[in-house]
Amino acid sequence: MKTTETVGMIGVGNMGHPIALNLIDAGYRIVGYEIDKSRWKPTDQLSYVEDIGYLTTQTKVILLSLPDRFAVQDIIEELLNLDLTHKLAIVDTSTIGAKASQEIGYSVRNSELEYLDSPVSGGVRGAVAGTLAVMCAGSKNLYTLVLPILTAFTANQFLIGSEPGQAQTIKVVNNFLSATALAASCEALHFGQSQGLDLKTMCDVINVSTGMNTATLDKVPNQIITNRFSAGFSNSLLLKDISLYLDGCDETGIEGAISQTVVQLWDKFVGEHPDEDATAIFNYIVNTNRSTSNV
Repeated sequence: MKTTETVGMIGVGNMGHPIALNLIDAGYRIVGYEIDKSRWKPTDQLSYVEDIGYLTTQTKVILLSLPDRFAVQDIIEELLNLDLTHKLAIVDTSTIGAKASQEIGYSVRNSELEYLDSPVSGGVRGAVAGTLAVMCAGSKNLYTLVLPILTAFTANQFLIGSEPGQAQTIKVVNNFLSATALAASCEALHFGQSQGLDLKTMCDVINVSTGMNTATLDKVPNQIITNRFSAGFSNSLLLKDISLYLDGCDETGIEGAISQTVVQLWDKFVGEHPDEDATAIFNYIVNTNRSTSNV
């Protein structure tokens, strides 16, 4: 059963807009707040407002789909400064790191805001298809309340724990593993190419063997071999996420030797080619090795 007829959304961009469309398909109306007006795509069921205060009068549930912790913290601060007349559930689908989520959870205590740490995984393609995974941390009652909304744009829902930040932790763990698998697979496959092996054939073998991973199953066959390089997740955003993972390791006293190496590689890639599709790391690795061999 729906918790509200109208859902608010702050951040109606690459991820937020397809999430909104899936919610509309499920029967909800969406009121969106998006500062980049070039992204506005109004329909009968998707309207936009320029004032967050007005947005809060239209709904009891607001989804956040924002690029980083600074954007989320600014929105939360603005909401806390409003004179709200009712409880407002904030479902934060952004990836902001555990520490920032913990701080937000603490800041909204004794306010009208109820905060659910709810990052999603699956990228733009998953958002379009409605097959995202969502990891939630916070009040079980709040999770149960918004679950019908979550199921409208996700295929898998998990309540990770009761404390904000716990969902962020599993999200950055997942993205670190994904980034590591992609980088390692590209290096290994480039080595195979140097020995005269075919990319597709290597993936076919690996995918029925113990080296199988999401890169060899999906990203290499569908993005790299085809030269599409359009998985829908930029190297800059992935670097942000894995840097949050490394920060978490540092804060908890875990050495993170592997993550240091992985983050360093992605940092160099982003430094030379910012905002490229993450799968383009294959070309970066190939070209870097060519440059090195020519020295």
